[in-house]
Amino acid sequence: MRKFIRKTRGRLEKTLLDNPRLVAAVTDRLERRIRASHDSIDWIIVGKEALAAELQSGRPVIMVLWHGRLAMAPTGWDNSWGELCIVTSSSRPGKLVGEVMKRFGNSTLAMSSRKSNTTTSLQVARMTRDGTSIGFAIDGSSGPRRVAKSVPIDWARMTGMPIWLYTNSFESYRTLPLWDRMAVPKAGTRGCMLYRRWDAEVPRRLDTETRESLRARLQADLDALTLDADRMMGHAGFIN
Repeated sequence: MRKFIRKTRGRLEKTLLDNPRLVAAVTDRLERRIRASHDSIDWIIVGKEALAAELQSGRPVIMVLWHGRLAMAPTGWDNSWGELCIVTSSSRPGKLVGEVMKRFGNSTLAMSSRKSNTTTSLQVARMTRDGTSIGFAIDGSSGPRRVAKSVPIDWARMTGMPIWLYTNSFESYRTLPLWDRMAVPKAGTRGCMLYRRWDAEVPRRLDTETRESLRARLQADLDALTLDADRMMGHAGFIN
């Protein structure tokens, strides 16, 4: 049965997401929904001024978050700070996420999970030299949930850019039946967005042990920030 469901879902994604008109219609609806939800929420925002100050100094950053907190992430970046390139999966759902992000003024870069990403890394290096910041969900595109990939460590080493942690949470929400249990806020609820500069130093030379240690620390620190956000909204633990 599970195999049948996976095959059916794959066929449905291919049928729907290969249709440009349908993708445009879905993107329109998602954009309106995200903007309306954002405007209806009573927000608490912590750390945004510190991030703005670093960006205004002319230094781009790497923004990281968990995939399950993507629903309101498009509203977490102020375009006056400069360009943000969102790294997405090259899958059909990833491309849809990219289309939504473009509606909020971001550029996108597709990254394959099945091929060597040397080309992507070179593109990232060129963009950051031009002052473009990079943002992505570090447990995407298919999990495991809240398990960080090592890519941000590699890119921080390569570019020298600082890593900033981002998360959000909501008092009232629902979770989608997806691998990441994405949290979607209910209209009119309270919400928070938290930004925190990662304080770990990423050396230019990385051995395997140091790389894994930094990856695990990044995962733990993003979890800690996310738990802070959930507790700020009155929850005892993680909401997803």
